[in-house]
Amino acid sequence: MKTEEISWEAELDLDAVNFSVNQALNTKKLFRYQFKESNSLVNILENEVCKYVQSDFALGVSSATNAIFLALKAVGVKSNSKVLIPAFTFTAVPSAVLQCGAEPILVDINDNYVIDLKDLELKIISTEAKYLLLSHMRGHLCDMDKVVSICRKYSIILIEDAAHALGVKWKGKHAGTFGVAGVYSLQSYKLINAGEGGVLVTNDPEVFWKSVFMSGSYEKNYLLHSSNQTDIAEKYINQLPIFNVRMNNLTAAIAIPQIHNIESTIDKINENYIRFSEILDSNKIICFPQESSLIRAVRDSAQIRIKLNESLRLKLKSELNNSNIPISYFGGKNNTNARLYENWKFLDISNAVLPNTKRNLEEVFDLRLPTHFTITTIENIARVFLKVLKKVESNS
Repeated sequence: MKTEEISWEAELDLDAVNFSVNQALNTKKLFRYQFKESNSLVNILENEVCKYVQSDFALGVSSATNAIFLALKAVGVKSNSKVLIPAFTFTAVPSAVLQCGAEPILVDINDNYVIDLKDLELKIISTEAKYLLLSHMRGHLCDMDKVVSICRKYSIILIEDAAHALGVKWKGKHAGTFGVAGVYSLQSYKLINAGEGGVLVTNDPEVFWKSVFMSGSYEKNYLLHSSNQTDIAEKYINQLPIFNVRMNNLTAAIAIPQIHNIESTIDKINENYIRFSEILDSNKIICFPQESSLIRAVRDSAQIRIKLNESLRLKLKSELNNSNIPISYFGGKNNTNARLYENWKFLDISNAVLPNTKRNLEEVFDLRLPTHFTITTIENIARVFLKVLKKVESNS
């Protein structure tokens, strides 16, 4: 009982990217600052991202984690700072906070996998933290109006980790554009696959130029960025440390044609997700998260809550993996999942008060739905999934 022989690894539409990559190679200039004007492929990608998410500035860097780090540094996070983060996120998020020398403060989540806004207020009051690094984990958005209101009420600086949420919208406004800065990922398992890479967006010229210099702009290279607000940039010449986390032109060349086609890609993967969930919904022990009508989702992965006991959940994971469905699971002992806060051994969580996070994740399975899958492939996967689940249930 296996799915068809399919590749679950992220794939590229080579017809779309080959021309762009060959252009980059033909220039013989892979370093973004080799161009004498602001027309490098990294600049072009940055301008395309600005146009798509409607931000004033964008900066391409080597990873989303480094973009988060730069954003935190640019807004003033220091060694004595406390940064609020949802307890459900990827291990790189608290790591970026630690890279600044700051302290991550974990905030509980609710059963829709987003930050618990009541606990957020409690943690703001009890810790006196002044920064919120809000992860939209797996593209799930909370009520962004309420988040912005809470941040204004307590003078909290909001940065959005929208690594999983490029294209996701709240009331028509892009995730990643509600705070002082937002971050998107171009890693292979994200909507745009450039292998690695990240983009920082902001409407704040101070945050942008600080990030430009810290990313690795030295001497007069700042003049090779698209923004003409060089009077602001000149304040920071030789004033900030340089971390050399620049994006190169080859990475940008791979990403550019994908952002041109991003809306059709979103339509396709959302159609796949809807079909996948329709088929699995026929089993009443399966539960998908509720979608707010205010959110335009981008569902390139599925979070599936399954009402089984612990031993059967572990059995189900094993059987699905054996059936060529590489599903992961947030519960279970000896789980090494990097998205489970209890596995972040580099953090002291002994005093963390998180009554709901583990409970809300312990029945949840996590499955990527790669962008190259056809609707036929999705249907086949869903039907095999149900057959495996039925077998596990019958053997209980």
